Amino acid sequence: MNWKDVVRRGLKEPLVHFLIAGAFVFALLSGRAPDLGERRIVVNEQVVSALVGRFHDSFRRMPTKEETDGLIADWVRDQVYYREALALGLDRNDEVVVRRMRRKMESLAVADAESKIPSDAALQALIDKDPARYAEDPRTSFEQIYLGADTPDTRKSVDVHLPKVRRGEAIPALPIPIPGRFADASSADISGQFGDEFTLALRTVPTGQWSGPVASGLGLHLVKVTKRSAAQPPILSKVRQRVENDWRAAAGDKAQSDAYGRILKGYDVVIVLPK
Repeated sequence: MNWKDVVRRGLKEPLVHFLIAGAFVFALLSGRAPDLGERRIVVNEQVVSALVGRFHDSFRRMPTKEETDGLIADWVRDQVYYREALALGLDRNDEVVVRRMRRKMESLAVADAESKIPSDAALQALIDKDPARYAEDPRTSFEQIYLGADTPDTRKSVDVHLPKVRRGEAIPALPIPIPGRFADASSADISGQFGDEFTLALRTVPTGQWSGPVASGLGLHLVKVTKRSAAQPPILSKVRQRVENDWRAAAGDKAQSDAYGRILKGYDVVIVLPK
């Protein structure tokens, strides 16, 4: 049985008819006669299809007849309570409801902008506006010797070890699961291994000689920078995804702002400040 059969069968079930009738009885008992507008709750093929589709997406199978009846019953209950809550004004002055409705309105405003595909010219204009943002990370080649945790004794040992390595002598190094040599490593790669503090300090280390101590998330290191490569100018083909993400974010912000401006024109906003 496919989902359409389930939907058709669901609409023919007495339970569904009972629930729809129950909604009208609820209205009558509340003292207000149902009309053909907001008091009518229609469970049609489109509604049931959506319920069945969501169930299938969640459980990767079609619901049984009993499960379909339960989905319909729960949907009708949602509609009854939702509409009664609105009729009683329970949505007013509720900050959670206000914020949720605002987010939905903003989502409607940006839906069209999010579906658009930017031109290469528009993306290139963003790169030209802020090339440093999209420039490729500078690359660094270096060697490192791990001395141990950052303690006073380890720092004192630097005075002994640093002159030795500068003379080309071997010194005892503690083993860590990180290579001793890095070639053309990006800032992101270095930070991933040693942390941001180490990456920043590495930029000030002179090239061609052992220096230290340089602190990382692991402890203290002696380092020798062998080569630095300057940041490369951004090329659209290499940074397209980043630029397109920024373009869409900017387009969405503009769409929201424009939509709000148009709606705001229909309101008379009076601000009375406390004295």
